[in-house]
Amino acid sequence: MELTDNRREGGTLALGSLLGIVPVMSILAVSSQVSVGYVGNAAAVPAFERLGHEVWRVDTVAFSNHPGHHRFTGKVRPDHEIAELLRGVGEHTGWGGLQGVYSGYLGEADTGRVLAKTLDTIRCAAPDAIYACDPVIGDHGRVFVREGVENAIREELVPRAQIITPNAFELARLSGHRVETVGDAHAAAVTLLEWGPAVVIGTGIPDGDHLAIVAVTADTNLIARSPWRDRPFFGTGDLFTALFLAHYLPASDPAAALAKAVAGLEVATAATEAAGTKDLALIANLDAIVGAKPAAVDRLS
Repeated sequence: MELTDNRREGGTLALGSLLGIVPVMSILAVSSQVSVGYVGNAAAVPAFERLGHEVWRVDTVAFSNHPGHHRFTGKVRPDHEIAELLRGVGEHTGWGGLQGVYSGYLGEADTGRVLAKTLDTIRCAAPDAIYACDPVIGDHGRVFVREGVENAIREELVPRAQIITPNAFELARLSGHRVETVGDAHAAAVTLLEWGPAVVIGTGIPDGDHLAIVAVTADTNLIARSPWRDRPFFGTGDLFTALFLAHYLPASDPAAALAKAVAGLEVATAATEAAGTKDLALIANLDAIVGAKPAAVDRLS
């Protein structure tokens, strides 16, 4: 192929633009893995990849299925293995091209401390990378992580995050506020802004016949609503955080990212309900999930 002089300038980048090649944008994903179902990295990674990101994946546990099914097998990956994997990823990549970091379920408290040290290293090598922390602690009034994990999230990860996405129970645990209404969620989220995150998103907030998602930043308060589906779903928090981060990265626009993430989540939950399962009906509906028409997002007064 013969290129004109102006296309020769910039070398590979100019040729890539000519051929329509998109630069690689990478996300480090640190969360759980299940063999059956879609939670943790099994939910987040397909969404990231479908939206054009290369994923550097580190699994904190290897379980047969979501423990909410009551019977499962597998094990938690010890912190020294996580540390070794993260060190290897860093040595191999130099953290070059890293745009985002996603973390979810931690198998043990020391994994949180290992991740915190890695985040500090990343901050030096890739200062513009956005860290989204899904602070997985529990739900429906019950803590379901190992002892010490909650403190590791509170002390090590939340202060380092630009985005956090707690559910109503986790928002209450972290903030010390009661979270039973949209107003409660807003007050709790404002408290957590003081810890360092730029965006605090409370999910699954009771709001009449709907569930609300409340997003708070230093200068805006947003709310989106979804129909209340009176049934369990496994993996919705993981998928929401992945969708929000992936849609947030191009322009750091919380309203646009929230609208797209909520819309995608609604597609996923409707498909899962229709399938009669608890595990997300993810893969067959992935195109519809990532391409859903943005949901309505309002300003919260």
